[in-house]
Amino acid sequence: MIGKFSTPLASTISLIFSPLGENSFMMGGKTEFSIYICDSPNLNDPMTGSFRKFIPQMPFALVALMLLCGCASQEKKDPTDPANQIKMGETYSKGTWKIAPNDETAAEWYRKAALQGDPEGEYRLGICYARGLGVPKNEFIAFTWFSKSAKDGNASAQYELGECYRLAEGVGTDLPKAYLWYNLASASGNDDARQNRDALARRMTDGEIREAQRQSQEYWNRIKG
Repeated sequence: MIGKFSTPLASTISLIFSPLGENSFMMGGKTEFSIYICDSPNLNDPMTGSFRKFIPQMPFALVALMLLCGCASQEKKDPTDPANQIKMGETYSKGTWKIAPNDETAAEWYRKAALQGDPEGEYRLGICYARGLGVPKNEFIAFTWFSKSAKDGNASAQYELGECYRLAEGVGTDLPKAYLWYNLASASGNDDARQNRDALARRMTDGEIREAQRQSQEYWNRIKG
């Protein structure tokens, strides 16, 4: 008997199993089988592929379970919710034992989440543009996505936005605004933001500091409210 299905190990395989001939026997109501895997690319002719013996003996119930799992994998659809889209992006960004790292695909998954207004997706897409990961490096586009995410309350994006204003990346230098966003990120526990904010304060007037603190409080109330 031949079963064809997709599995996490390969896009398509043919699984061929048959009783062990004269050595076949019943054990607890389960007939044991020899299992072979064929990696033929031709679904209609698995005999054109190479065969590898997978398991010398296996209970029929387990074979049936493999087939069911294979059939179920065909029905999987791409995630549409931002949280799982970000997980897909992470998978392609880091790679796994069966998936090679691919920054372009990772960026596309982050984009899907960002376009739904997800702050983490916006932040990660900003990182892609800031560093040229899977997309052409573009500091202005990175700044734009960091701005969206920061205003939605993402502390990592708030820190990056502070960096943009301090280092003139995608926007002109503006120390009070850099202080503002460092201050917000610091309030969420970002120690690097706290250190940068305190360093900036030594280069700002008391009036600039008061205004930056006032604006950061307004943003904080808006985000938390």
